[in-house]
Amino acid sequence: MSERDRDQLLSQATDQYWQHIIPIVWLALLIHVGLIFLFLSMSIPTFAIFNIFSVMVYIHCLNEIEHYRYLYVGTLMSVEILAHAVATTVLLGWESNFYLFVFSLIPIVSFSFQQVPVRRALFLAAIAVLGTVGYALRHHTGTASGLSPAVLNGIGVANAVMAIGLLMYTTLRSVEFTHAMKLDLFNTASRDSLTNLYTRRHFMHQVSLLDKQPGTHNVALLLLDIDHFKTINDSCGHSYGDMILQRIARAITDNVRESDIVARWGGEEFLVLMPDTSLPDARRVAERLLTRIQEWVGQTDKNPREVTATLAISAFGKDEEFEKALNRADKMLYAGKQQGRNRLVIAD
Repeated sequence: MSERDRDQLLSQATDQYWQHIIPIVWLALLIHVGLIFLFLSMSIPTFAIFNIFSVMVYIHCLNEIEHYRYLYVGTLMSVEILAHAVATTVLLGWESNFYLFVFSLIPIVSFSFQQVPVRRALFLAAIAVLGTVGYALRHHTGTASGLSPAVLNGIGVANAVMAIGLLMYTTLRSVEFTHAMKLDLFNTASRDSLTNLYTRRHFMHQVSLLDKQPGTHNVALLLLDIDHFKTINDSCGHSYGDMILQRIARAITDNVRESDIVARWGGEEFLVLMPDTSLPDARRVAERLLTRIQEWVGQTDKNPREVTATLAISAFGKDEEFEKALNRADKMLYAGKQQGRNRLVIAD
């Protein structure tokens, strides 16, 4: 897979991730609105103003999310949370648990800043340093708050519940989207983008696994090549040709088992691996597929035309190499083309 494909998948996963973070942004905004009134009631107008600024930051973040500026939003939120945690901890003390909100940043920073590793490393380092320094100086914070222990404990419990909840939510979302991204990367690397069939590389990987599967002795190969495909492309255009490839892929998958492995082998060539299948059984599948191609593939609503294919089948046992069976099928496919195409040929 190219670097461009990886970046595109990461961008799509990040977009989906941030759509699920929007409720967190709204929650942060509402928390800061509540803190404005809390600090006003505590006669601490400086921190009330500071939280007004925080509210404006989160309103701005919501607007920027709509314009897909996730790196900018992540950076702005990180700076705001770090600054707010430091200021409130210094004023109200370690027991207020405002520092806990810093740790809810870890999954957001780790996931969202994958394309900017230096920035991610800096923010994670800042979280670690602030947490360590804050703990070391915990007895020197909050000395001027003037709040009773009961009020501080109430604030601390509320902050702990919210911060842990945020951390759990953001962590679960990060794990979920990281897993989804890995699946997308695997599917993109192993499947043909046009037909959604397996790629040649993944097909060969499946072949290599056959020897490790007990009881797999008779394996059939079905090699298919669309007749006169270049003529179809030249006369009807590449879009029409792509549609024919997709319909051929659909015809194949509709006529084989789920356990069979179907790949786009080349431009207009397809290969099917059928484990535990005798040659007579493979022949019946190929005959059914040949009929389906003749009757359905070219019969489109626009520009219907006859589309046929030549098929070759061969079989090999556990002690025979896959390449030899494939070479036999390839030779028979060539012979079938020479005999007039639109037919099934069987390798001895």
